[in-house]
Amino acid sequence: MKKGKEGAPLWKRALPGFVAGMVNGLFGGGGGLLLVPMLRHLSHLECHKAHATAIVTTACLSAVSLVVYLNRGVIDWSLALPLAAGGAVGSAAGAFWLNRVPTRLLAKGFALFLLFSAWRMYVG
Repeated sequence: MKKGKEGAPLWKRALPGFVAGMVNGLFGGGGGLLLVPMLRHLSHLECHKAHATAIVTTACLSAVSLVVYLNRGVIDWSLALPLAAGGAVGSAAGAFWLNRVPTRLLAKGFALFLLFSAWRMYVG
């Protein structure tokens, strides 16, 4: 089986992206939430690298989704543009803080975020 620079087989490096893409396609989002734990366990990335790598992957997923939604004409631009501007500022702030947060706190905070998100989706 072909291995890349990191030594992990290609399928172990591609599988998290495939799963994230399928989840985004089926549910309209959430694939990025799955990437961090998958990257940690399948690719053995440390926490900070897993988060940063997941961001790159979700950017690609978002670009593909944008093309599909543009072709369907289903984007509410009056809402999308302010959301994108706020998201850009929030992303810059989060990226700035990523390497300043201790790994243990980052992992626990992410786990709590996942639990809260799951609870909110379950109860509505």
